[in-house]
Amino acid sequence: MKLYKFILPIFAVLAIASCESYTEDLNDDPNAFVVASSDLIIGQVQLALMQHMGSNNARYAAVFSNQMSGGDRQYLTLNTYSPNRGNYNDMWNDTYIAGINNAQLIINDDSASDLIRGIAEILQGTMFADMALLYGDVPFSEAVQPNEFPEPAYDAQATVVAGGISLIESGITKVGAATIAAGYGGARLEGGTWAEAAHTLAARYALASGNNALAISHATQGISSRASDLVTQQGNAQYNRNLMYQFVIDQRQDYLVATDSHLANLLDVNNTDKTRALTTPGDELIFASYFLRDGTYGDPSYRTLVNINNGGRYAATASMPIATYYENELILAEAKLGSDDSGARGHLNNVRTVLAAQYGSNATGFPASSSTGAALKMEVLEEKYITLIGELVAYHDLRRTGNFIGVPNKLTGDQSATGFPQRFLYPQNEVDTNSNVPSPLPTFFQTTTLF
Repeated sequence: MKLYKFILPIFAVLAIASCESYTEDLNDDPNAFVVASSDLIIGQVQLALMQHMGSNNARYAAVFSNQMSGGDRQYLTLNTYSPNRGNYNDMWNDTYIAGINNAQLIINDDSASDLIRGIAEILQGTMFADMALLYGDVPFSEAVQPNEFPEPAYDAQATVVAGGISLIESGITKVGAATIAAGYGGARLEGGTWAEAAHTLAARYALASGNNALAISHATQGISSRASDLVTQQGNAQYNRNLMYQFVIDQRQDYLVATDSHLANLLDVNNTDKTRALTTPGDELIFASYFLRDGTYGDPSYRTLVNINNGGRYAATASMPIATYYENELILAEAKLGSDDSGARGHLNNVRTVLAAQYGSNATGFPASSSTGAALKMEVLEEKYITLIGELVAYHDLRRTGNFIGVPNKLTGDQSATGFPQRFLYPQNEVDTNSNVPSPLPTFFQTTTLF
């Protein structure tokens, strides 16, 4: 009996322990949020960057900058500059929540490697700076901290751009020589190294803020060949196709076209009124890459369409640029204007040489510039407007330079500095829920502080 007195309690303890091992997770909620690894979250941040640079933001900007045109329904309102704050809700949330917020989770993760945190800083800095260029004053110092700041304050546009550059620079110190194609976050982006792409991005925002010296410093270390361009990876799977292709073919056919757009008119050989600053016989090759002709030129029913065919700029598998050699060289060209026209002209002619190689032309198709002064500035800015089709940079440049190249207003033909929309509108959701939204609300044609 004494033996049983000892054995029974032992078996009871063992039985209880065994039951606990089987039931210890029984009351855990399988739907409860579990923090994912930063190595996985970085892929979501990259997707958010792709969305910001290549989706609705890019399409709206392309219409506002008269590179493309609204052809039907909602996009006709873009073509007539009829703003709707509700249209900007998703665009704002996608960047702040999916992009900037997820990047902050990685930056705050002490277990994440310096490399992953550096990439997150580069991507977050880029999105912060770009949001400021699009909207003006935006949340920055109190952004993505809902517990502490449920209604974040709005920081000055210049402060946010400078903060974005600082984040990119911090990221550069962490990424070393890591390549974009190393697989972090899955097959989303490709190019050369994170550092050189980040230097080009920092140069972009330094130029936008008026700091030419900093722009030159970064661009000198930036993307040095087309093979190193930071671009998206696209494929034939339904949701991996080029975002412009998805919109034009899968989602909203005929909404986005290029009929009578300023860019199409600049490039179209049929347009006898074209006033290209630098005579370029190769323009027809660029036109054929960017656009498709629908009908006979001059007929009332003639349309210019976005080229989504195989080999076209917006084919299903075509990559979308985020930061490129062309932009880097043209940043250097513009930043050196006035102080070093010879150097500026050299960077412009570098672009012309590589364009000839890209389009299978020769020196006569893309002749070199010999200009100086205001004529050279016009050639540099127009080359950038043409070469960076569909990129947010083109919209930033028109506002930043006071529309130096004279892009006409779609309704009136006005070529003044304020002839086209000067900013994106604060989204309706933000107006309704954040008492810190600037008041009075800036109008569609009201310039931002930097521009």
